[in-house]
Parts: sequence; structure tokens; C-alpha cells
Amino acid sequence: MMTAETIANIFNELFGGVIYAGIDTDKHKYPIGSGRITFNNYQSYAKAIRARFVEIKTLKFSKRVQIDPYLEDSICSQCSCKQGPFFCREFSCYRYFCNDCWHWAHSHSDMKAHRPVTRQARQNSHFDVSMFSGKSHQLSI
Repeated sequence: MMTAETIANIFNELFGGVIYAGIDTDKHKYPIGSGRITFNNYQSYAKAIRARFVEIKTLKFSKRVQIDPYLEDSICSQCSCKQGPFFCREFSCYRYFCNDCWHWAHSHSDMKAHRPVTRQARQNSHFDVSMFSGKSHQLSI
């Protein structure tokens, strides 16, 4: 089993700047397979997002961890009128879109390959470890 501290150390070695790691748990405090990492600088955060996956290998197990940006409820960055449930993780976009604006913005040939990331509501608690303090950039694992 991996602790939040172990995950924080792994991500800090790979990307630097880790100030927080948390493992999502159910109501019985059992890990549910997701968590959060927070960085104190944008460069480390962007490096982690670009990696998309991290392969963690130990003597007892091997785990491929998917890395996604942490999404919040947000208004569409394009029209500023509707909820923006779709987020484009490609750094050429990297913002929230409503359904209409997603289809309009991504109908151009150079952006058709972009795939939206959507927020999944979580009703659980977290097992946390804080390492440092400062301005933060958060992602989901």
C-alpha cells in the first residue's frame, strides 16, 4: 500500500515542487484509487500534466498512475455565459468550455484531436500530507 507521503516523494523526485499529496478515501477511510498532488510552481505542475502517466514500480506491485488537471466548477472561458463542464488539457487551449463552445472551438482541423476532460464529483474524504507552503497548482491522480 502507498501512503500520501510516498506519493508526494515520488512526484517530488520526478517533477519537483510538491507541497501536498492526498489520497481519496471512502466513508470507511478505505482508499478509492484517486488522489491529489499540489505543486508550488507552474513549471512542475505543467511537467506533470504533460507526462500524463507515471509508472510506479516496487518489489510488491507495479501501478500506472494517470495524471489529470484538478477541475473545479467553472464558467465557460469562451462565452462566459454558461457552465463549462468540459476542460481541454492541451496547453494550446487549457481552459473550460460549455458544450456549444467546445464544439465550435474544436471544429478546426488543428484542434479536432483534443479530447475533453470532465469533472467527476467525489463524495469522500482525503488522507493528506503537507510538505511545504506557498502558491499552488493542483492536479488529480
